[in-house]
Amino acid sequence: MRIALTAIMLPIVLLALVSAAMLVLPAPNFIFFQLGIAAQEWAPWFLLVLLVGVGVLFGLAPPNGLWRLINRLTGLVAIISFFVIAGMLVRGLLTDLRVRSNQPAVVDAGAGSFRLTQFALGDAAPQGVLREQNTVYAEVAGESLLVDIYVPPTAPVNAPALVVVHGGSWRGGGKGDIPAWNRWAAVQGYVVFDISYRLAPQAQFPAAVSDVKCAIGYVRRNAERFGVDPQRLGLVGRSAGAQLALIAAYSDATIAPSCDAPDASVRAVVSYYAPTRLDYYNVIKPELAPGALDDYLGGPPEAHAEAYRQARPATWVNQNTPATLLLHGGRDQFIRPLDADVVADALAQANRPYTMIELPLANHGFDFNLHGVSNQQVQPYVMRFLAQTLQ
Repeated sequence: MRIALTAIMLPIVLLALVSAAMLVLPAPNFIFFQLGIAAQEWAPWFLLVLLVGVGVLFGLAPPNGLWRLINRLTGLVAIISFFVIAGMLVRGLLTDLRVRSNQPAVVDAGAGSFRLTQFALGDAAPQGVLREQNTVYAEVAGESLLVDIYVPPTAPVNAPALVVVHGGSWRGGGKGDIPAWNRWAAVQGYVVFDISYRLAPQAQFPAAVSDVKCAIGYVRRNAERFGVDPQRLGLVGRSAGAQLALIAAYSDATIAPSCDAPDASVRAVVSYYAPTRLDYYNVIKPELAPGALDDYLGGPPEAHAEAYRQARPATWVNQNTPATLLLHGGRDQFIRPLDADVVADALAQANRPYTMIELPLANHGFDFNLHGVSNQQVQPYVMRFLAQTLQ
C-alpha cells in the first residue's frame, strides 16, 4: 500500500515540478507553456495537491529499501515545487499592476482583490442566460462563418453588445474558447456574439478582419431580434483575435467587410495580449508558433510591406479611434508588453480614450481561468471600462 502511494504520487509531483519550473524558465514548447499557465492561474489547487502529497509521502513512507529513497526524493521535490508556486503566487498578488490611462473613471477604483472563495467556487451559475450555438452569420468564399450568442438572464431591450474574437495565431483556435467569460458578460447585461472567422494560410490578411467587420454588420442587421442597441457595440479579442479586433475597430473602408455591412463601427474595443508590432525578427519564443506571420501576412515584411503596415493597429489610430482597453502580461512568452505600449502611445498622442493594464508576472493566456489569480485582478477594470464606454 505504501509503495503504491509513492508510485502514484511520483508522476503527480514531477508534473508539478515541471509546471513550477515554467513559472521562472522559458517554455521550450507549447505544452510546457500551458503547464506554466496552469501553475500560475490555478496555483491554489497545485498547492493543495502538493501539501496533501507531502503529508501522504512522509506520513506513509515505505519502511526501507529503494522505494523509501524514491519516497523521500519525491517528497523533497514536492516541497520545492510548493515553495516555487507559492512564492510566485504571493509575488503576483503583492506586485502592483502597471497602469497607463487617460480614463480616470476606469482606473480610480483600483485592481480587484484575489478571493479564494471565488477561485474555488466561481460565481453562482447564471440562470436564464440563453445560448444560440453555431448560427451562420455569413457565407463567405464558400465557408460558413458561425456565431454563438449569449443573452442576459432578463430579456434584453436596447442592450449593449460585444463581438468576441478568438485567438490561435490566426490559423487555429475557435469560437467558444472561454465560454465562462461570455456567460459573465451576459450576466452583466451584454449580448455576446462569439464568432468564427476564416483562418490562415488559406485566408490571409485582411480576410479575417473583413469577417469581423461582417459580424458587426450581422449584429446591426439583427439588433431588434436580439434586443441590441446598434449604437452600443464593442469588440473583445484575445491574442491574434485581439489584433483582428483592433484593426477592425480602427481601420477605415480601405479594409472592407466580407459581407453586406454598411456600418462596421464600434464604440469600444478590449484587447487581451494583442500582437501589434508584428515584429518578424524579434519574437520572444518563435517555436511556440512557428511560421504564424508567414501564414497570416504571406511572408517577411520585405516582400509584404503594405500588409505589415496595415496589420499594425497604430497605423490606423486617428481622431475617430474608439475607446480601447489593453491588457497584457509582463511575462508574456508570446508577445512582449511593448506591443501594448506601442498602441497606448499612439492613442495617447491622438488624445483618444484608452487604458492599458500590465500584470507584471502574468503570461499569455492569463484570462483562460475566469476566476484565476490574474483575471480576478483585471476583471473589475474590464467591467468599469465597458460600463463607461457602452452603458
